[in-house]
Amino acid sequence: MPVRNRWTVLSISMVAQVASVSAMFGVPVVLPQLREAFGVTTAQAGVLAGLPSFGLLLTLLLWGVVIDRAGERATMALSLFLTAGALGLLWSVSQLWSAAVVLLLVGAVGGPVNAASGRLVLTWFVRRERGLAMGIRQSALPLGVGLSALVMPWAAQAWGFVGAMTLPAVLALVAVPLVLATAPAPGPAERVREQPSDTPGAAADAAPGDSPYRRWPIWRVHGVSMLLGVPQITLMVYTVIYLVQEQGWSPPAAGAVVAAAQVPGAAGRLFLGAWSDRTGNRMRPVRWLAVVSGAALVLLTLLPHAWGWTAVPLVLSCLVLTMWHNGLTFVSVAEIAGTAWAGRALAVQNWLQAISTTLTPVLMAAVITLAGLPSVFAVAAVFSAVAVAVVPVGPRGGPRRTTTQ
Repeated sequence: MPVRNRWTVLSISMVAQVASVSAMFGVPVVLPQLREAFGVTTAQAGVLAGLPSFGLLLTLLLWGVVIDRAGERATMALSLFLTAGALGLLWSVSQLWSAAVVLLLVGAVGGPVNAASGRLVLTWFVRRERGLAMGIRQSALPLGVGLSALVMPWAAQAWGFVGAMTLPAVLALVAVPLVLATAPAPGPAERVREQPSDTPGAAADAAPGDSPYRRWPIWRVHGVSMLLGVPQITLMVYTVIYLVQEQGWSPPAAGAVVAAAQVPGAAGRLFLGAWSDRTGNRMRPVRWLAVVSGAALVLLTLLPHAWGWTAVPLVLSCLVLTMWHNGLTFVSVAEIAGTAWAGRALAVQNWLQAISTTLTPVLMAAVITLAGLPSVFAVAAVFSAVAVAVVPVGPRGGPRRTTTQ
């Protein structure tokens, strides 16, 4: 019998997303074994680790159209099956160029799970529940990264790089029948009938021709996501080396700090999502997050020079604060777009965030060369400040669609 409980459907989508995240972002945690497997330098291994993200950029917008046309279930199942198949090809490659092609393919076929599961939240949950539901869904990213960091290095030591990358392939295959076991998403009339206390039409079923991209709010939310992605990626990429190089920590201890931040980072997404459901505000908390995280980044730039003991609590605070905006911006994009456009809009959201993720290390490498490592936090604070001005805040704290729902 098809699964119809919306919270169970959400849980299944999280399993699918963890599998996708592990496949897409598991390579960096097994770089030493990647070097050994293909006889490459550290620089070459770093390039290989970035290829899944590049593959995602190449195909994600097309996947958005597929999501809106074929639905979430079919798209997620197809993507997971293709991801497992692409990872399986690693067993047959032995040269650098062939490994590069396979990792590029992993990103190209694995990208739509995030966008599809976001559209699923829009179609299965009414407005008063979507903030919490999207926060739960967004916690799958730090959960997937954390699980990859815990499990895959041990697997790589035992079985090598290809053996470790088989784990997300197996998880993807396990998730396929679970996804297919879920019922098709209910239509707007069924959602209102089953949950009559919610605002009728809150699922935002817009006409296919009514593009949300003819209005500014969705562009502003996309822009905020890109801007706030810079401090988030900066902290994720440079925290370990900052604690080792500037504060004298050992690499394992510095890595433990990053791992510890994932738990409150995920919890904060749930808390802010539930808060936005109660207050009707989606983007106003994002503005406050930009203000507070920007101030914390400025303090992280300045205070440790005088008081070294402030470095760790400030790093932890910045790591956590810069993670909290994702759920709110995703649900805001989905609600502005409506179900007819949500797949494409969330694909655009992921695509633009991937650009931010790709370019941030390049920008910060130049900053480090010119001004030193601590300066990356000051530059990240500038992006937070710009985000404060860009955040769209309507009468209830978020952008509203002007069409009849």
